Amino acid sequence: MSGASRRAVLDLGSNSFHLLVADVDGPEVVPVRRSREMLHLGRTLATAGRVPTAVADRAVATVARLADLAGRTGATATVAVATAALRDPAAGDLRVRLADAAGVPVEPLDGAEEARLAHLGARAAVAVPAEPTLVLDLGGGSLELAVGHAERTVWATSLPLGAGRLLPGVGEGPVDAAGAAALTAAVDAALDPVLPALRRHRPAAVIAVGGTVRALARHLAARAGRWLPATVNMAPLPADELAAARDELLATDAAGRAALPGVKERRADHLHVAALVLARVLARVEGPGAVVSDWGLREGVLLHRFGTPRVRDAATLRADEVARLRRLAGGDDPHPGHVAALAGVLFDATAPRHGLGPRERRLLTAAAELHAVGTALALRRQQEHGAYLVEHAELRGFPPDETAMLATLVRFHPSRGISRRFPPVRALDRADRAACDVLLGLLQVADALDAGHDQRVGLAAARLEGSTLVLAPVGGPDDAVVVRAVADRGGPLRAALGLEVVLRSRAAA
Repeated sequence: MSGASRRAVLDLGSNSFHLLVADVDGPEVVPVRRSREMLHLGRTLATAGRVPTAVADRAVATVARLADLAGRTGATATVAVATAALRDPAAGDLRVRLADAAGVPVEPLDGAEEARLAHLGARAAVAVPAEPTLVLDLGGGSLELAVGHAERTVWATSLPLGAGRLLPGVGEGPVDAAGAAALTAAVDAALDPVLPALRRHRPAAVIAVGGTVRALARHLAARAGRWLPATVNMAPLPADELAAARDELLATDAAGRAALPGVKERRADHLHVAALVLARVLARVEGPGAVVSDWGLREGVLLHRFGTPRVRDAATLRADEVARLRRLAGGDDPHPGHVAALAGVLFDATAPRHGLGPRERRLLTAAAELHAVGTALALRRQQEHGAYLVEHAELRGFPPDETAMLATLVRFHPSRGISRRFPPVRALDRADRAACDVLLGLLQVADALDAGHDQRVGLAAARLEGSTLVLAPVGGPDDAVVVRAVADRGGPLRAALGLEVVLRSRAAA
């Protein structure tokens, strides 16, 4: 990102205050530092009607610390925005003090603008199958809803349905049937006036945003035994799992919730309320299932103020993210790109045998582009380093199951086969595990064809002849290094598809 500028956003929310420092270059936002402090201003205002002096002092000290951290991280410009709790007239004096501490104006975002910016941030991180997209941003003080196409928002609203705002009505303890019914009725009363307009836009995809949403996604994954990479981006929120988790969360107190799998203590006090609100909203919208974005308002603010507020299509987003990881790993080596091109040819030639589709092809070429990133750390055991980088690089546009497949292919690309003990492999369903076996075989043959890492060997032709894959390498079939490498590394393809690989001259082929 040679043209990137380092920028910062202070997001002063109802549950917590956040700092995000990132390098911004056009439509790309690459986070370099995050910090957060839970303050629960929305709950305090809902309970007391004002912000007590001690709470206000802590908020001011937090902003001063975060602003100092932004400067020390190299941010050359900072913007501070305030959401639901600090929009309250009772917080006017506090906003002035917070601006003094930040050294920049604190800009209260109205609900529609907050929804629009959250939509922009979420869409920048998620590859959606179709438009228009509905983004739900569930915070501590409010719920923002926005429908749009790519970066353009066509409808937005804000509802007083934040988990912190609603918590005083039900408390942190177990919620009985009457309490749950009353809370559901409150959600319905807020939704009813806006649902006709929302449904007219017919959203084809739903994205859920917010710290509590991410906490719910981690809890659902832990309950179901699903593997997650470092990010929950594009993790699913299955309606049946969400409903079951909601009932379990409502039935216990904060301590009991904190003991549940995947639940962190700082979210346990209000997670039950969030689960009810989110489950009810998704049921009332009557749209497709939702996925999570771990980007939202903060990233949207950075794109809007300092970058290019343009949402890349799914293919471009994924390609840019693969290129980003290669850059981080010092990637100017032409070998991975050459292997990716060879792998694509092999995939197409063997399609009648494996029957896989466009999804698996793009995962194969992405894995080929990334298979050597681990060498940035060390040559020895580089496949393990590479898999770790794939798991932790927060690759946008890839849901957890696809990240698991990428990590698996990178981890085992020099191996005789895939170990089912590798955690990402255990997360895959039977079809994806079988697909990985095939893709690994193709990746290994493609890698072997460039065994010299000199791009001297290409493919003039590749075709199936019964149980033989006949390859006509450009540069001739007599390159001893390549011949030996293909012979040594043909085992996974033989095991997966029953194919032997044969090298012939172009004329003979």
